[in-house]
Amino acid sequence: MRLAVLLAASLSISAQTEAPLRVLFLGNSYTHTNALPEMLMSIANSTPGRQLEAKSVTRGGSTLQDLWTLTNGLEVLRAGTWDVVVLQDFSTLGQNFVDGKWNVNEPAGLLQWSKIWNAEIQRKNAKTLLYLTWARKAHPEFQAGLNYAYSSAAKELGAELAPVGLAWEKLRAQLELFVSDGSHPSPVGTYVTSCVFLEVLLGKSCAGESKVPTIVKITAEEQAKIAEAAREAIGQYKAGVLTNLAKPDLGTLKELPTPVDTKPESFQGKWRGKARIYSGVQEVELQLSIEGRACKGNISIENPGAQLKLSYPLTNCKVDQVTVLFSVVDPRQMTEEFRAVINDGKLMGTHVLKETNPYKRMMGSFELKKD
Repeated sequence: MRLAVLLAASLSISAQTEAPLRVLFLGNSYTHTNALPEMLMSIANSTPGRQLEAKSVTRGGSTLQDLWTLTNGLEVLRAGTWDVVVLQDFSTLGQNFVDGKWNVNEPAGLLQWSKIWNAEIQRKNAKTLLYLTWARKAHPEFQAGLNYAYSSAAKELGAELAPVGLAWEKLRAQLELFVSDGSHPSPVGTYVTSCVFLEVLLGKSCAGESKVPTIVKITAEEQAKIAEAAREAIGQYKAGVLTNLAKPDLGTLKELPTPVDTKPESFQGKWRGKARIYSGVQEVELQLSIEGRACKGNISIENPGAQLKLSYPLTNCKVDQVTVLFSVVDPRQMTEEFRAVINDGKLMGTHVLKETNPYKRMMGSFELKKD
């Protein structure tokens, strides 16, 4: 009996004297809102067992690339001693508009910049933990793209992830996890996120004796429900629910129709119509002057609702077989490529933003008629 008492006392002292887990969060407003690292610390350190020390470097609206280039995150990482570094990318992984429809972006930016951060994290003998975020309130379908991207990055890095988005999926219909913008977390949403991190980092549960921060207004029943959702999300992740996911459709353009009119001179003239490019439908006016297989002209793109009109001269304009191709370069030195054919008396084409930054993806289609 005395041996059992001494052993229990020894284990208790060991738990109390174990060094705190040191965690650095690198993210944006999803990490900063309601002070996620501080809330997590408060909950973790309110219960027996290993304690937690957390610090963060955040910048609103940032990607992992922005955190590298526009913050002191790298300096903080290199200067400190960390056990775990949490990486959180932009909520939709950058911009992705296809035919004017918004979606989660391709995972290329997340993959590229998580690798860059991971190399520095490994130099500090720390572990990388990817923060799988949630889909916007109005777009629950975005979760598939986020799951695919973060699980792909985790596999590429050989890193773990915190399946926060999976826990949010279980609770979003039962609790108000969002503030009015339908994107950022309410205090309850941040509490759910904290509970997932608590399980992942320390193996602790939010159920029972753990404290609920004063800004989080929930009942004991809701607290238990949140703790269960966090536990189930981590159980699903460990069981492989995010392993080898099929890539969801993040937006693809239809092929151009079969050309009907194949004469280069048929492209000559002024064309007007609509284009589903950027973040919606735009009014387009295209002036083409054909000289053999070469061409020149101008394109104007107008969004009446936004009272915005842009006008550019065409560059690299040519007629290739039965297709007219041209580019425009905007004031930001971003190149947009257009290609079109004539079908049923209409100029039908596609638009693609040629951008080396993997966080920007825009493409669309247009249909114009000759004046």
